[in-house]
Amino acid sequence: MSEDSVNQPDLSSITGGHAFLEAPRLRSAILYFIARIPQKLTRVALCKLLYYADGHFFQKYQRTITENPYLHSECSPMPLFFNEIMHDMINAGQIEVIPHVVTEMNDNQPIMVLKGLVYKALVDSNDKFQKPEKKVLSSVASVFQSDLSLETRYYPNLYQGYAQTDLYKQIVFEVLPEGKRPKLSFKAWAGKIFHLKMQ
Repeated sequence: MSEDSVNQPDLSSITGGHAFLEAPRLRSAILYFIARIPQKLTRVALCKLLYYADGHFFQKYQRTITENPYLHSECSPMPLFFNEIMHDMINAGQIEVIPHVVTEMNDNQPIMVLKGLVYKALVDSNDKFQKPEKKVLSSVASVFQSDLSLETRYYPNLYQGYAQTDLYKQIVFEVLPEGKRPKLSFKAWAGKIFHLKMQ
């Protein structure tokens, strides 16, 4: 195990009914982001916000905010047991799922189009995050509030980290070497993306 992964959860030790399903810090972070960006976050957007907050915090402090590992799903990084946790939070009346419907014109006629599902927080996050954690959560929420396509500009190495990880494998956060600035290495990951698409 590398030095960078020492403070990351080890998926090999997970068995049924594991504590990751409880995930109190992940649940608080979910509520934080949904309350901060109400009725705008899709599942993919929410997962990316959680991932970038944890990854950015890890690069600064060598630990994550939510204490949850991430897998590379088809569309985004995704916290382990994310779907089960969201299901539980919805059933507990903490979150509501809302259809995101917009009006579009088709042959000069307005039609209603379902653009996806977004979330609404029904309770406060009641988080116990420390000041540095809140600062990172707030920063990530501010950066991506209007445009998630900025991920390669603000967090290129974290984007590359999940893009290079095989599907359904754990994404490992790495600490940047002293003085190194994050940048995209297109040559390093372009072949990996091509390989994944051909599978």
